[in-house]
Amino acid sequence: MAFEFSLESVLRLRLSQERQEQARLEIAAQQVQLAQERCEAIKKEKLELDAKMLAALQAGMTSAELYFHRTSKAGLEWAEVEATQALEEARMQWNEQRLKFLAARRDRELLSSIRERRHEAYVIEQNRREQQQIDDLFAMRRNQNKIG
Repeated sequence: MAFEFSLESVLRLRLSQERQEQARLEIAAQQVQLAQERCEAIKKEKLELDAKMLAALQAGMTSAELYFHRTSKAGLEWAEVEATQALEEARMQWNEQRLKFLAARRDRELLSSIRERRHEAYVIEQNRREQQQIDDLFAMRRNQNKIG
């Protein structure tokens, strides 16, 4: 008689759910990475703009050029604020997804543990039965040898 776990279909479902949550967690991690890269790119662009502005100021610039640089910097600062907010949102979503993934893993591990314990009990019982059959066979032969 082969081992059968009555909750095998539930275990497969939990494993599938865990994989789905893990995939969602990986997507959330990618979103965090993209948001971080966007923040870094904006900071780099601001530094480059400041360096250009400093060089232009030293070389002498017109009021139109100064206005353009100030407007550009204001736009970058606004973009930086938005990018920082997007990064924080991405981190929050990643953390929420991490909790969902951990819950799915815990549920699957619980069923896996139950399955493992039941399988171990099954193996012990099978070994006990086999040993009992061997003992019975040995006793029958011994009785036949005494009779015969």
